[in-house]
Amino acid sequence: MTPLLLLLAVGGSIALTVDLAKLAAGAGVSGPEFAFWLSFGAGVLLFLASRFARQAMPLTRRHLGFYAIAGFLSLAAPNVASFAIAVVAGSSYGIVPFALSPLITYPLAMLVGLDGPEWRRFGGLLVGFAGTILVLADIVTATASSGLLWALAALSIPLLVGTGNIFRTLYLPADTTALPLAAGVMLGSAAWLAPVFLFQGGSTVRADIVGAGFGIVLLQIAVSTLHYWLFMHLQIAGGPVFLSQIGYVAAAFGVVLAYLLFGALPTWSLVTGIALIATGVLLVRPRRHTAG
Repeated sequence: MTPLLLLLAVGGSIALTVDLAKLAAGAGVSGPEFAFWLSFGAGVLLFLASRFARQAMPLTRRHLGFYAIAGFLSLAAPNVASFAIAVVAGSSYGIVPFALSPLITYPLAMLVGLDGPEWRRFGGLLVGFAGTILVLADIVTATASSGLLWALAALSIPLLVGTGNIFRTLYLPADTTALPLAAGVMLGSAAWLAPVFLFQGGSTVRADIVGAGFGIVLLQIAVSTLHYWLFMHLQIAGGPVFLSQIGYVAAAFGVVLAYLLFGALPTWSLVTGIALIATGVLLVRPRRHTAG
């Protein structure tokens, strides 16, 4: 699969995840609980798949550290924040903050020597950012009653995601393939979320999850399993700046899915923003990064 197709698949699955979290919340499944099950369930499936494929998941101190830090920055923290915002302010509002991550990832990549200035790439990021601003302004206007606190919380998402993009690129173990890496990071995320889940009164068997929410959680586990396996391939194939554009793609898909699932009609600014986001994605070429 080409880097562009990987980008579309991964970005689309992020948008679907946020919408499923909103649906799950309506069925009684809390954000931290939903985030835990998708990380733990997908992590177990990816681990079993790696065993079946005879691809070992190393458990050295260096690998465990990578799983833990990448799991927190890339999954646990941004997912909980995004799910909470989606429930309070709407699913589109929960996904758009991901689109700001390229504007953090690119300067960080140049700072640590992973990337350099290039007008076409810089221009593509600016075009995508302009599209995101249109989408974000429209959503903020529609959800003004949600309060400033949630808008500030949304800003933590791109900071976490952008930092995670750089961390994974710098410390991605060169001796491990995408499948066991995906399993390790998902299980690392679950380890962070488990105390929060248990503190809320969770257990391995939840009576309130058996029902409408059960099917949503199972669907999300399947989505997350495919998502993070493709995500790790994109990490290796595209480099941190190209990968960061999954935020732009997720924002565009998020608007469409919000309309299909919740009847949120798009405005002219949303349509224009999506067009600019698509243009920005096409302008930024991928750069392959060697792991390690």
